[in-house]
Amino acid sequence: MTTTPSIQTHAAINVCKKANFLYYIHNFRGFAILAIVAHHVIISLEWKNSGIEDIVLLLIGNGSVYFVFIAGFLFQFLSSKYEYKSYSSPKSVVREEEVVRGFPCGKSLTIQIGLLYLFKKLQYVIAPYILVSLPAILLTVLESSLFSAPDWFITKFSGWPLAGQIVMYLLTGSLLSQFWFIPMITIFYLVSPLLIWVDRHPRFYWILPALLVITAIVPRPEESNAIQSFLHFASIYVGGMFCSHYREKLLPLIQKRYLLFLSLVVLLSGLQYWFKPDLETFNSLAKLVLSLLIMCFLWAKESQLPQIFNRSMGFVAELSFGIYFLHEYFIVLLPGVEKRLGLNNFPTKANLLSFLLNYLVVLGASIGTILIIKKILGKNSRFLVGC
Repeated sequence: MTTTPSIQTHAAINVCKKANFLYYIHNFRGFAILAIVAHHVIISLEWKNSGIEDIVLLLIGNGSVYFVFIAGFLFQFLSSKYEYKSYSSPKSVVREEEVVRGFPCGKSLTIQIGLLYLFKKLQYVIAPYILVSLPAILLTVLESSLFSAPDWFITKFSGWPLAGQIVMYLLTGSLLSQFWFIPMITIFYLVSPLLIWVDRHPRFYWILPALLVITAIVPRPEESNAIQSFLHFASIYVGGMFCSHYREKLLPLIQKRYLLFLSLVVLLSGLQYWFKPDLETFNSLAKLVLSLLIMCFLWAKESQLPQIFNRSMGFVAELSFGIYFLHEYFIVLLPGVEKRLGLNNFPTKANLLSFLLNYLVVLGASIGTILIIKKILGKNSRFLVGC
């Protein structure tokens, strides 16, 4: 007699978890990593016409905005769902929303929760980042033709001892084109208590317009600069939090005003193309509005999208961090493979066919490598490739 309520309780919890799973955000994460890989493949190609390259990058580039937006959205969404155990009382379970309001265990438990959050990020983001960076660092130190430090890094740090240069490779994420993101997102992790406080006092979301102005004023840096990147993308991250907090009201509003938001994307994209010296400023704002439209579309059409789309996007989303970590290695290796196959530079020339071939090879190789690693390491693969 006593087992039935327990089973029902667990079943109810599982149903609740399933109901709270945001499939449209999960699908969006899959789309985001596909856009990021596409951007990096595009910039690896040799373009004869810079104007065409600008248009292609305007439409496809800067997919990192999607990633940052989703990160902020999920940070807010998950912050009220987690339960934490007190170190001093293992049997007691305290909801995070009680902790941040100053209930039962006060500041000491809040600090413990913050440290636990950072420890998890250290395990599943920072540790894979360091491990995946090591081959590129080693090849750079050995002066391989595959990897070399960018000119700005050589100018600033070439006189440093080798150990110091290696530390700066990690702090700047300068060897692989996507790794600037990790030092920047680490700053968001460090200020997470402040971000949670803002979310628990939502009137302070009025800071968002000021952050949008900062995004417009502070461009995305050409060099790896975590602080400048943080300032540029702060509005994107907090915007994701805001959208999660008010999603029940915001999504129907966007659906009703879809054309207005789409017009804003076109306007910002036009400004971006006109003011070429500062492409990323308008691009980031345009991609933020486009993030709202993509999110709304995936939300509104969730039940109408074919299962193959949901399964494909869900599959890619599950592997998104691993794809993010690994894909640049395969982009770097492609020219060498091309030479061995005697393809006469075809894969690096910019056209639709070469783009599709490069894209499919890079994406397929990344996914295949991740699946092999997961097969060998099981759950421990998260420490190596983040998924």
